[in-house]
Amino acid sequence: MEQQEENKITDKYYNHLKPHKLPEGDIDLFALSGQRRNEAIVGGEDKDWYAYCTGYWRAADVLVDHLVQSDLLERHDYSEHWESIAYSILYLYRHHLELRLKQLFIACEGILETIKNEHSLLMLWRIFYERYEKFCKEYNLNSEELSEENFRDINVVEKIITQFDEIDKNSQKLRYPVDKVGKVSLPPMKIDMVHLREILGWANQFLDGWSCGIYECWQAELANRDAARHS
Repeated sequence: MEQQEENKITDKYYNHLKPHKLPEGDIDLFALSGQRRNEAIVGGEDKDWYAYCTGYWRAADVLVDHLVQSDLLERHDYSEHWESIAYSILYLYRHHLELRLKQLFIACEGILETIKNEHSLLMLWRIFYERYEKFCKEYNLNSEELSEENFRDINVVEKIITQFDEIDKNSQKLRYPVDKVGKVSLPPMKIDMVHLREILGWANQFLDGWSCGIYECWQAELANRDAARHS
Protein backbone atom coordinates (compact mmCIF):
# COMPACT_ATOMS: atom_id res chain seq x y z
CA MET A 1 0.00 0.00 0.00
CA GLU A 2 2.81 2.40 0.91
CA GLN A 3 4.61 1.63 -2.35
CA GLN A 4 1.42 2.31 -4.33
CA GLU A 5 1.07 5.67 -2.61
CA GLU A 6 4.72 6.45 -3.30
CA ASN A 7 4.20 5.60 -6.98
CA LYS A 8 1.25 8.00 -7.13
CA ILE A 9 3.35 10.79 -5.64
CA THR A 10 6.15 10.13 -8.11
CA ASP A 11 3.72 10.01 -11.05
CA LYS A 12 2.11 13.28 -9.95
CA TYR A 13 5.52 14.93 -9.84
CA TYR A 14 6.57 13.78 -13.29
CA ASN A 15 3.18 14.59 -14.80
CA HIS A 16 3.69 18.23 -13.83
CA LEU A 17 7.24 18.51 -15.11
CA LYS A 18 7.80 21.02 -17.87
CA PRO A 19 8.88 19.17 -21.04
CA HIS A 20 12.30 20.14 -22.36
CA LYS A 21 13.26 20.31 -26.00
CA LEU A 22 15.97 18.13 -27.50
CA PRO A 23 19.14 20.25 -27.92
CA GLU A 24 19.89 20.78 -31.59
CA GLY A 25 22.90 21.87 -33.61
CA ASP A 26 26.22 22.63 -31.96
CA ILE A 27 25.54 22.12 -28.28
CA ASP A 28 27.13 24.69 -25.99
CA LEU A 29 26.19 23.78 -22.44
CA PHE A 30 27.47 27.06 -21.03
CA ALA A 31 26.20 29.43 -23.73
CA LEU A 32 24.85 32.83 -22.69
CA SER A 33 21.25 33.87 -23.27
CA GLY A 34 21.76 37.63 -23.12
CA GLN A 35 19.39 37.83 -20.15
CA ARG A 36 21.54 38.93 -17.22
CA ARG A 37 19.19 37.68 -14.53
CA ASN A 38 19.49 34.16 -15.95
CA GLU A 39 23.28 34.22 -15.83
CA ALA A 40 25.86 33.78 -13.09
CA ILE A 41 29.51 34.77 -13.01
CA VAL A 42 31.77 32.12 -11.49
CA GLY A 43 35.52 31.57 -11.28
CA GLY A 44 38.44 33.86 -11.93
CA GLU A 45 39.47 34.41 -8.31
CA ASP A 46 41.74 31.92 -6.58
CA LYS A 47 41.10 33.41 -3.15
CA ASP A 48 37.30 33.56 -3.31
CA TRP A 49 36.64 31.04 -0.54
CA TYR A 50 33.84 33.21 0.82
CA ALA A 51 31.75 32.86 -2.35
CA TYR A 52 32.13 29.08 -2.36
CA CYS A 53 31.32 28.77 1.37
CA THR A 54 28.32 31.06 1.18
CA GLY A 55 27.06 29.52 -2.04
CA TYR A 56 26.80 26.00 -0.64
CA TRP A 57 25.20 27.26 2.57
CA ARG A 58 22.59 29.43 0.79
CA ALA A 59 21.73 26.65 -1.64
CA ALA A 60 21.04 24.32 1.28
CA ASP A 61 18.81 26.94 2.93
CA VAL A 62 16.82 27.36 -0.27
CA LEU A 63 16.28 23.60 -0.52
CA VAL A 64 15.07 23.45 3.09
CA ASP A 65 12.54 26.19 2.30
CA HIS A 66 11.40 24.17 -0.69
CA LEU A 67 11.18 20.95 1.31
CA VAL A 68 8.86 22.32 3.98
CA GLN A 69 6.35 23.96 1.63
CA SER A 70 2.98 22.30 2.11
CA ASP A 71 1.06 23.83 -0.78
CA LEU A 72 2.95 22.22 -3.64
CA LEU A 73 1.18 19.56 -5.68
CA GLU A 74 3.86 16.95 -5.16
CA ARG A 75 4.28 17.59 -1.42
CA HIS A 76 3.51 14.62 0.79
CA ASP A 77 4.84 13.84 4.26
CA TYR A 78 7.17 10.86 4.49
CA SER A 79 7.44 10.46 0.74
CA GLU A 80 10.77 8.98 -0.29
CA HIS A 81 10.52 10.75 -3.61
CA TRP A 82 9.91 14.14 -2.01
CA GLU A 83 12.37 13.82 0.84
CA SER A 84 15.20 12.60 -1.38
CA ILE A 85 16.41 16.21 -1.62
CA ALA A 86 17.46 15.89 2.04
CA TYR A 87 20.64 14.15 0.84
CA SER A 88 21.57 17.22 -1.19
CA ILE A 89 20.73 19.53 1.70
CA LEU A 90 22.91 17.62 4.14
CA TYR A 91 25.78 17.39 1.68
CA LEU A 92 25.64 21.11 0.89
CA TYR A 93 25.70 22.04 4.58
CA ARG A 94 28.54 19.62 5.23
CA HIS A 95 30.62 20.87 2.33
CA HIS A 96 30.03 24.43 3.46
CA LEU A 97 31.52 23.55 6.85
CA GLU A 98 34.49 21.81 5.23
CA LEU A 99 35.24 24.81 3.03
CA ARG A 100 34.82 27.24 5.90
CA LEU A 101 37.27 25.36 8.13
CA LYS A 102 39.83 25.18 5.33
CA GLN A 103 39.35 28.88 4.62
CA LEU A 104 39.90 29.74 8.29
CA PHE A 105 43.05 27.60 8.36
CA ILE A 106 44.46 29.40 5.32
CA ALA A 107 43.49 32.79 6.78
CA CYS A 108 45.76 31.97 9.74
CA GLU A 109 48.67 31.44 7.34
CA GLY A 110 48.08 27.71 7.13
CA ILE A 111 49.38 25.95 4.02
CA LEU A 112 46.59 24.51 1.86
CA GLU A 113 48.82 21.67 0.66
CA THR A 114 48.85 20.22 4.18
CA ILE A 115 45.05 19.83 4.36
CA LYS A 116 43.88 19.50 0.76
CA ASN A 117 43.25 15.75 1.15
CA GLU A 118 41.67 16.03 4.59
CA HIS A 119 37.87 15.80 4.65
CA SER A 120 37.05 14.96 8.26
CA LEU A 121 35.30 17.98 9.76
CA LEU A 122 36.52 17.20 13.25
CA MET A 123 40.11 16.79 12.10
CA LEU A 124 39.94 20.03 10.10
CA TRP A 125 38.54 21.80 13.14
CA ARG A 126 41.41 20.60 15.33
CA ILE A 127 44.00 21.49 12.70
CA PHE A 128 42.53 24.96 12.29
CA TYR A 129 42.27 25.66 16.01
CA GLU A 130 45.87 24.59 16.59
CA ARG A 131 46.95 26.85 13.75
CA TYR A 132 44.80 29.68 15.12
CA GLU A 133 46.51 29.52 18.53
CA LYS A 134 49.93 29.71 16.85
CA PHE A 135 48.70 32.60 14.74
CA CYS A 136 47.62 34.46 17.89
CA LYS A 137 51.04 33.97 19.48
CA GLU A 138 52.91 35.05 16.35
CA TYR A 139 50.96 38.31 16.15
CA ASN A 140 50.54 38.89 19.89
CA LEU A 141 46.83 38.15 19.82
CA ASN A 142 46.56 36.48 23.20
CA SER A 143 43.81 33.84 23.04
CA GLU A 144 43.49 34.16 26.82
CA GLU A 145 41.73 37.47 26.16
CA LEU A 146 38.75 35.53 24.82
CA SER A 147 35.72 35.99 27.03
CA GLU A 148 33.75 33.26 28.73
CA GLU A 149 31.09 33.80 26.07
CA ASN A 150 33.67 33.26 23.32
CA PHE A 151 34.75 29.95 24.81
CA ARG A 152 31.13 28.90 25.20
CA ASP A 153 30.47 29.61 21.52
CA ILE A 154 33.61 27.76 20.48
CA ASN A 155 32.50 24.72 22.47
CA VAL A 156 29.07 24.82 20.81
CA VAL A 157 30.63 24.97 17.35
CA GLU A 158 32.86 22.02 18.20
CA LYS A 159 29.82 19.99 19.28
CA ILE A 160 28.06 20.78 16.00
CA ILE A 161 31.12 19.83 13.96
CA THR A 162 31.61 16.63 15.97
CA GLN A 163 28.02 15.51 15.42
CA PHE A 164 28.20 16.15 11.68
CA ASP A 165 31.52 14.33 11.52
CA GLU A 166 29.94 11.29 13.17
CA ILE A 167 27.36 11.12 10.38
CA ASP A 168 29.79 11.54 7.48
CA LYS A 169 33.47 11.54 8.36
CA ASN A 170 34.96 11.55 4.87
CA SER A 171 32.36 13.36 2.75
CA GLN A 172 31.21 10.14 1.08
CA LYS A 173 28.10 8.94 2.91
CA LEU A 174 25.93 11.84 1.78
CA ARG A 175 27.09 11.46 -1.81
CA TYR A 176 26.65 7.73 -2.38
CA PRO A 177 24.04 5.23 -1.08
CA VAL A 178 26.71 2.55 -0.61
CA ASP A 179 30.45 2.54 0.07
CA LYS A 180 33.18 0.98 -2.06
CA VAL A 181 32.41 -2.52 -0.80
CA GLY A 182 28.66 -2.17 -1.21
CA LYS A 183 27.77 -1.46 2.43
CA VAL A 184 24.84 0.90 3.00
CA SER A 185 26.23 4.37 3.73
CA LEU A 186 23.68 5.66 6.23
CA PRO A 187 21.45 3.94 8.79
CA PRO A 188 17.74 4.87 8.81
CA MET A 189 17.34 8.23 10.55
CA LYS A 190 14.79 11.02 10.82
CA ILE A 191 16.01 14.63 10.81
CA ASP A 192 14.13 17.87 11.45
CA MET A 193 15.56 19.90 8.59
CA VAL A 194 14.32 23.26 9.88
CA HIS A 195 15.91 22.60 13.28
CA LEU A 196 19.12 21.61 11.49
CA ARG A 197 19.04 24.78 9.40
CA GLU A 198 18.64 27.01 12.46
CA ILE A 199 21.57 25.45 14.30
CA LEU A 200 23.84 25.49 11.27
CA GLY A 201 22.73 29.04 10.50
CA TRP A 202 24.10 30.12 13.87
CA ALA A 203 27.31 28.14 13.26
CA ASN A 204 27.73 29.83 9.89
CA GLN A 205 27.32 33.28 11.44
CA PHE A 206 29.82 32.49 14.17
CA LEU A 207 32.46 31.09 11.82
CA ASP A 208 31.89 33.94 9.38
CA GLY A 209 32.45 36.41 12.19
CA TRP A 210 35.62 34.56 13.17
CA SER A 211 36.84 34.84 9.59
CA CYS A 212 36.16 38.60 9.60
CA GLY A 213 38.02 38.93 12.90
CA ILE A 214 41.10 37.22 11.47
CA TYR A 215 40.93 39.46 8.41
CA GLU A 216 40.78 42.58 10.60
CA CYS A 217 43.80 41.35 12.56
CA TRP A 218 45.66 40.95 9.30
CA GLN A 219 44.73 44.46 8.20
CA ALA A 220 45.94 45.87 11.50
CA GLU A 221 49.21 43.93 11.20
CA LEU A 222 49.78 45.19 7.66
CA ALA A 223 49.09 48.75 8.80
CA ASN A 224 51.64 48.36 11.61
CA ARG A 225 54.24 47.01 9.20
CA ASP A 226 53.63 49.88 6.81
CA ALA A 227 53.93 52.41 9.64
CA ALA A 228 57.18 50.79 10.80
CA ARG A 229 58.67 51.07 7.30
CA HIS A 230 57.90 54.77 7.13
CA SER A 231 58.96 55.67 10.65
